[in-house]
Amino acid sequence: MNQNFHRIAAVLIGMAVMVACNIYTFIPIYGSIAASLSIPQSEVVLAGTSFIFFYACGLLTFANAADHFGKKRILVWGMLASAFSSGLVGLSDDFWSLFITRGLQGFCLGSFAPVAFAYTYDLFTGKHRTLLLAFINSGFLFAGILGQLLSEGITRFFGWAAVFFFFAMVYASLFLIGNQTLPPTNVVSVSPSQQFATIVKLLKRKEILYCYGIVFTLLATFIAYYDSLTRYISEDPGLLFLTRAVGLIGAGLSLFTGRLMEALGIYKTLFIGVVLSMISVVAAFIYAYGHEPFIIILSSILFVSAISLLIPTVITLIGNMSGNGRSQALSLYSFLLLGGTSVAPLIIMHLTYVQSLFLLVGCFLFHAWMGGLLYAGRKRWGTGD
Repeated sequence: MNQNFHRIAAVLIGMAVMVACNIYTFIPIYGSIAASLSIPQSEVVLAGTSFIFFYACGLLTFANAADHFGKKRILVWGMLASAFSSGLVGLSDDFWSLFITRGLQGFCLGSFAPVAFAYTYDLFTGKHRTLLLAFINSGFLFAGILGQLLSEGITRFFGWAAVFFFFAMVYASLFLIGNQTLPPTNVVSVSPSQQFATIVKLLKRKEILYCYGIVFTLLATFIAYYDSLTRYISEDPGLLFLTRAVGLIGAGLSLFTGRLMEALGIYKTLFIGVVLSMISVVAAFIYAYGHEPFIIILSSILFVSAISLLIPTVITLIGNMSGNGRSQALSLYSFLLLGGTSVAPLIIMHLTYVQSLFLLVGCFLFHAWMGGLLYAGRKRWGTGD
């Protein structure tokens, strides 16, 4: 199987990037969609929240369905369903059609993340497994910027509906490529009652709950940061584009997270991520009062770097702690990650830029607190240093 690693990895990473792009496509084009459909921008934000909520529901649904139908089947046919639903989003002509089709798209795209993680564990071991998980996570972070750049660029030349027709074609192509490239894995039937019992056991463990506390606010801070920034510097599209594009540099740090954890330990890596996030918000505060472009660009790089460290570090903690319940633990991880994200736009739209930064400070202090509780009990939970 290792001889096919590069081919399989390329397909999974491509899927990861394209799936995650759609989490962020609405951020730069709220205004364009609102103007096109003649609806308030707040309703477009609500439709975007529909995507996140149903995406989170899809994460739980398909993670458990994969145990019955096979992981390859869920991954591949999920791409085809995503192609169909993405095309429907582009055909929306009012709030309710946008709300329903965007939710359907989110549910279908929920077929990827936890299934891909479990699929990687089934196919590979050792360095190949660690490397592929790191690349998939890097793909998710890369998509955080790429999704915004693609939607803004396509909308500028062809209109917002073309964004979703584009993704429909991409997902259809990934369906064909994945069906030919990805090998099947053994299907181990686990009853719903067993899955539920495992989830209940996980939620009774303090160390898992501490991790999930970080998870719930982690990607929400990413949405909050760029959503508030988009509104704040919307009158300078050149700077906004540059800030997003250069922020991609930070996503590369997730590729070195494994080495950092080996060299420094998992908790030091976690706290480095928290410190970087705080520095990035301090830089954003400085920009809010000084308006120096270099400062906000630096803030963007540091912010993405922080999230790039925190996401794989928390995934590793959850994976180490959950043992045989890893599949259910990772599906819960994905659900909570996106569940928190669904709340972020609804809160941020009512806050000024500076107020949003104070909210981010609170989230990162919360991460530090949860990390401190995990560190204090590390010997009892056997999660290393």
